Amino acid sequence: MASGPTALTPLTPVGALLRPLPERPLEAALQRLADRLVARHPELLDRAADAGAARLRLVATDMPWQALVDLDGTRAHLTLLSADAPAPDCDAAIEGPLERLIACAGGQGDGDAMFFAREIRVTGSSELVVALRNALDDAEIDFTEEAAALAGPLAAPARTALGRAGRMYQRLAGGLDMVKADLRAPLAARLDAQAREIAELRSEVARLRRRQPRTKRTQQAAPTTPQTPSSEVESA
Repeated sequence: MASGPTALTPLTPVGALLRPLPERPLEAALQRLADRLVARHPELLDRAADAGAARLRLVATDMPWQALVDLDGTRAHLTLLSADAPAPDCDAAIEGPLERLIACAGGQGDGDAMFFAREIRVTGSSELVVALRNALDDAEIDFTEEAAALAGPLAAPARTALGRAGRMYQRLAGGLDMVKADLRAPLAARLDAQAREIAELRSEVARLRRRQPRTKRTQQAAPTTPQTPSSEVESA
């Protein structure tokens, strides 16, 4: 989707429904996921350590929360805040729809292309963001597999459910894009019609100017010189 980080996505209504829920249970689950990723891929912190201790702010624009990830070289400590909370100080921030953030982190999409297409927004320390991106690309993390593993004995059904959810999201996203295109079509048609009318008016004005006598066009273009009254000339 190229409509910007705040564009409507299939998860937008889900995020609205989740807004009343407390942050702590989800924060605990995400911290477990972060600890698992660091344990399985210690190079993530090693690469991020090149930029020093830092705080990263992640904002999924279709979810009601924002996440702060504090990196100190030994652990990634995660804090979940309401999306309505004032933006805390951070070294870098990445904003975009949840699916785009996961795709970017998992190496399933071109981060540069997402940035230039305004699917994600990156602010702050480019050194930190580039270090993390390179580390994630090299790790080739399967976030579906890692999240399903947190379910323990229920990992297999959790993996199946997450896979189905991902496929459903893609179908809904495709349908949403078609709806957006249908809604934009009348506006695009009106803009095209106005552009044609403006072009026709300009052509008509140019045609009328060409039909004017040359002397008349010269008189219209030349500035008028004020005449000196004859009485003033005689007195001089």
